[in-house]
Amino acid sequence: MEFLNEKGQTEQQFLAEYDDSMYRKANNTVDMLLFTIKDGTLQLLLIKRRNHPWINRWALPGGFVNYDEDLDTAVLRELREETNVSDTAYFRQLYTLGKVDRDPRSRTISTAYLSLSPQENLKDVRGGDDARQAAWFQVEKKTVEQDESQRISKLTLKGECEICYEITEKVKANYICRSSRLLSEDELAADHIKLVNMAIDQLRSNAISSGLLFNLLPETFTLKEVQTAYEAVSGLKVDTPNFRRGIVSRLTATGQYRQGRKAAMLYRFNPLYENMEGN
Repeated sequence: MEFLNEKGQTEQQFLAEYDDSMYRKANNTVDMLLFTIKDGTLQLLLIKRRNHPWINRWALPGGFVNYDEDLDTAVLRELREETNVSDTAYFRQLYTLGKVDRDPRSRTISTAYLSLSPQENLKDVRGGDDARQAAWFQVEKKTVEQDESQRISKLTLKGECEICYEITEKVKANYICRSSRLLSEDELAADHIKLVNMAIDQLRSNAISSGLLFNLLPETFTLKEVQTAYEAVSGLKVDTPNFRRGIVSRLTATGQYRQGRKAAMLYRFNPLYENMEGN
């Protein structure tokens, strides 16, 4: 059964005379937050901008979406063009930025993606296209002050330079209102600090419950590698026996061992484990 609108039109007739010039259009961009574990630390890939706006500032890799391009396709294309990374193990949409004046060039809405990959998949990272340089930055977020009404943290990115922000999280009714203040001479481009902070919080909150942590590890791994990755993500040191007892029930032993000074059992993560929460 075909429905008609108030003018008695079918959908085909309506679309035939629809005028999309009635509305001004916003530009659409995508940004990628690509994390990995390197040297026992959580690291984020940034690019140094080649052109205005924010020339020579460090930023998330990303760019404009082509008219006939899916968002997922666009973010992978931009990542490849700007950093030479052609394959990532995991990515999903994180957030959409839409503040009217966020881009001085024009009205721009940006969809951000969270991506996680083991270091072994990220061999030949280098700048390209409108990125002057691509580099890994160690990410740390540490609480410096907290009470019942607010938490103040220091978020630091260490790499080619050091970029540091104070993050304030205030309780408002049943939600948290976040703001940032620059503490260093160097700063991230645009409003990318909001995305970095949001990505870290989501990664920490869902590292185990939604299995995000295991996208930072190779297909098979040791319990020590899981613990190292968790400590890098959470910023906390854990009690080794308790952590391993808690995590091993969510893993499958492969029956194989990694040889070294002491042979270590290799495990594999199963995203269908019984107590997994939906991601």
